Parts: sequence; structure tokens; C-alpha cells
Amino acid sequence: MKKNLFAVAAMLAFAGTAMAQSSVTVFGVVDLAARQIKGADSVSLLQNEGRAQSRIGFRGTEDLGDGMKASFWIESGINADDGTTAGSAFWQRRATVSLSGGFGELRMGRHKFADRIVVDDFDPSGTGNSGMLDVTRIYSGLGSAVGPGYINRANNQVGYHLPAFGNMYGTFDVSAGEGVNADKGYSGRLGYKDKQLHIAGGYGQHGATNKFKTMALGAAYDFGDFSLTGLYVQNKFANRKQVVFTLGGAVKIGAGRVFATAAQANANNAAEAVGTGNPRGDAKYFALGYDYSLSKRTTLYTTVANIKNNGAATFSVNGTRATGGERPVAGGSSRGFEVGVRHTF
Repeated sequence: MKKNLFAVAAMLAFAGTAMAQSSVTVFGVVDLAARQIKGADSVSLLQNEGRAQSRIGFRGTEDLGDGMKASFWIESGINADDGTTAGSAFWQRRATVSLSGGFGELRMGRHKFADRIVVDDFDPSGTGNSGMLDVTRIYSGLGSAVGPGYINRANNQVGYHLPAFGNMYGTFDVSAGEGVNADKGYSGRLGYKDKQLHIAGGYGQHGATNKFKTMALGAAYDFGDFSLTGLYVQNKFANRKQVVFTLGGAVKIGAGRVFATAAQANANNAAEAVGTGNPRGDAKYFALGYDYSLSKRTTLYTTVANIKNNGAATFSVNGTRATGGERPVAGGSSRGFEVGVRHTF
């Protein structure tokens, strides 16, 4: 009898804990594409992230009362083609704990810098992928001569999100170096968003002594079945500078969506003069894609993309690989075609 009472008490205690936790969600994306790339040579690939990075994550929220909440978010990247994790750390995409309320949100842990989120929001192709459409590979140049490469996420961050104020929003964050110069950084963004118009700007500095400075300005307008998006990104590192202009549009056609993206990158002489092996220099990029929704969770897609390099530039549409047959010769072209499927859960 006593054992039964103990068992019931344990179940009630567990149930009370479960009720206090308002929600826990398992979520993720699996995205794979068959891709043909032509650079210095032709390469056939089955690769991740044609439209979004494959991932799995867990997030939860607890209602603390008086409008205050505690939440967590842990997320890991997945290489769905071979089953490995995408990164040296398992929860490399995000690992945060937060407190939120009328004061806004205080977030701590590993997550994206605010200036990078501006790029994510306004890159017409979407930067949730590292495949043929990832224009940030032109921004960063795979660790290009401009600097250490476009900074995406950082460890040891403390971030603050402004409370809701009409259609305005803002985010500010700082990362502790913990003795590592390159890990230090801060960034911020401010924006305005309603049903049709979205504009935002972000700025960041990364590193303590050798500072990599980034600025991003974006604007988008949704006409209903047609939308336009523009983005300007500037990177500075010492006397090196690179700017990238991006413009895109999308049209909804039934359950499908057709979009086009054009981008141009320009680097100054100091950036182009840095050592060999970097995809430095100027380049022009164009992509045309089609997405077809089989359901709310499953999308079929196809893309054609082309990069025309100038000077010493060796940017590739398949920017995840620093070397390989798809990488063009200096000043050459890189083009590709892919067909893929993305499923979210």
C-alpha cells in the first residue's frame, strides 16, 4: 500500500512539473538536393541545404506569472546526406536560455548576431542555406581577403530584444571573448515591419584588436502575389573593404513560387591584393528558382544559378566547398542546376 502511495505521489509531482512547463516542441528541417555544378570541372553532388539548413531542435516555454516567461532553445545542424552533425559543437546552431516579459527579452548563450539576422531577413534567396543560393558566400568569401568571413553566430552571448512597440523592433547583443580575441563582438539592429513594408538596418564589430566591421541595410515590400526585396552589405577589415548589392523578386503562382535574385560584389584594391587561395575580388551573381508546395510541410524545388567572377575572384555557386572541381579558375564562371525536396516538422 505504501509503495502504491509513493508511486501516486511521484506521478502527481511529475504531472505538476509538466503543467508548469507551458510547452515543449521538437522541430526540424530535412533538405536535400541533387546538384550539378560546373566550374573548372563538372561535379555531381547530393548535398544539404538547397533551401534551408537541415536541423533538429527543441524549444520550450514556462509561464512564470505576471506576464513573465522563461524559455530555452537548443538546435543542431544535420548533414542529411551522410547523417553527421554540421559543426564541431553538437548544438552549434543555437543553445540559449531566456527571460521575457514587459521589459522585452534577455537571452544568453550561443545564437546569431543581430547584424547577420538583417542579412537573413532581406537576402531574396534566403540565407538559411549554404547551397547554390547562399549569397553570403559572396559576403564572406569563405574567409575571404576582406577579413575573417561574415560572422554568423558566436558563443558566450548576452542579447536584449526590445519589447513590442507598434511595428518597431530591435535587438542588441555582445559576446564575451573569454581570452580569445576573435570571439569578442557586439552588434545591433533596428527595424520596422507591417503587413506590406519591412525595413531594417544592422551594424556589428567583431574582434577586439583586429576588428571586422559589418553593416547591412534591407528593405522589402509585399504587393500580395508579388514581392520585391533589396539588400546592401558592407564589410571592412583594416584597409580592406567589400560591398554587395542584392535585388530580388518573387511571384506566387497557385501552389508555386517563382523567384529571381541578382547580386554584385565589389572589393577594393587592398582586399584583392591579399594572398592567393581566397575567392577575393568582384563577382556578379544571378539565380532563378521555383518552389512547389506539396503541403504546408513539404516543398519540391529547382534552381539554376550562375556567378561571373572578375580578376582574382573564384566564388562558386556551391560555396560550401573551399576546393573541388566545381570551383572556377580565377576570373572564371561557376554555374549550377539542382532539384531538391525540403520537409519541415
